[in-house]
Amino acid sequence: MQHVKRTIGRTAVIMGLCASVLAMSACGSSTTGSGDKKAAAPGAASSSWAESAGLNKTETADELYAKAKGEGSVVLYSMSSRVSDVKDSFEAKYPGIKLEAYNISSVDMLEKLIREHGAGIYNADVVFTKDTGGTFTMELLKKGIVHKYMPSDIVGKMAEPYKSQVEGLVPYVEARGIFYNAEVYKTPPIANWWDLTTPEWKGRVMLSDPMKSADTMDLFLGMVQNADDMKQAYKDKFGKDIELNGSPNAGYEFIKRLSKNDLILTNSGGDIVKAVGKTGQAKPPIGLAVSTKLREAQGQGLKLGVSYDVKPKVSQVEQALLYVGDQSKHPNAAKLLIRWMAGEADGKAAGLKPFNIAGAWSTRSDVAQAEELPLSKLNVWKYDPVYFYENSPKVRDFWLKQQ
Repeated sequence: MQHVKRTIGRTAVIMGLCASVLAMSACGSSTTGSGDKKAAAPGAASSSWAESAGLNKTETADELYAKAKGEGSVVLYSMSSRVSDVKDSFEAKYPGIKLEAYNISSVDMLEKLIREHGAGIYNADVVFTKDTGGTFTMELLKKGIVHKYMPSDIVGKMAEPYKSQVEGLVPYVEARGIFYNAEVYKTPPIANWWDLTTPEWKGRVMLSDPMKSADTMDLFLGMVQNADDMKQAYKDKFGKDIELNGSPNAGYEFIKRLSKNDLILTNSGGDIVKAVGKTGQAKPPIGLAVSTKLREAQGQGLKLGVSYDVKPKVSQVEQALLYVGDQSKHPNAAKLLIRWMAGEADGKAAGLKPFNIAGAWSTRSDVAQAEELPLSKLNVWKYDPVYFYENSPKVRDFWLKQQ
């Protein structure tokens, strides 16, 4: 198997990026990767470019392949290292088209795309990311740095709300899972988010630092937005109404109490599941990580369990998004690749298979899931990019005050 190139940007806090997006969009940038190309300065022409590139059309794979062969390659910015498998299957299916894939975190990808676009550099043909506090939707999509491509023969087979998704094409979703040691606990030890604020779990709860992880901050934002649910969950747990102690609502109060319970912050979800699932522990920690970290247990001897049955919700839904980069030099190959990663018209394309795993849910009604829990039973809050984007600075500041 060929290796995916990895681009490592500087660590950035998504909320800080939100505040500096406008300034950065006017800045220049050095390039990364042999595929970088200079082009004219960006402007209002991006929407007309999208139309001329046929992003509003639905073409068959055969039609796109006939045109993509003349383009010869396609550049992918990906949040997941699993695109190494996509590269192999795509190049095998479509000889003559080289897939140049870069594994970049969504936060670093955001910064890279803004800097490149501001400098008139249009390197990315396909962008595979999460929304990172609503910033891809509210900044990059609105400004035409990335564009939606929603072929009807694929989107029409998706379940709602993804069939009507306005943020872009969502091939699958994930969630924040509460991971536990299955050797020690035969059933999930956590049934309510407020359990994690009790003395029993003092110093035994791990999560990625929300100042470095947009996904953790999105979880907190979901709790703040759905404070009434958190309020009811508190009453379900303790049998009395919550006292806010100066917090704006029950979501904020949860963040406060969790942070004061000797929380263990890390930089890696992988480190979390390794610490949680290690064998031979008497009092293992609980860990919060993306649900697909279940695959970490395979081949590592970890004893991992994950619970999705948590009051009031397990988390906000985490949406994988596929976009076409503005002024793509290989637009037909880009559309072909997106179709491949979304499963193609029949749902059988191998490009979706690396993401159809335990802890992930395909949005398509015609694809058999590897995850046992049906998508319709996944108990999550809706992802609200507008709310998350507008409220990230408030939640960030509140978190910092607790430290």
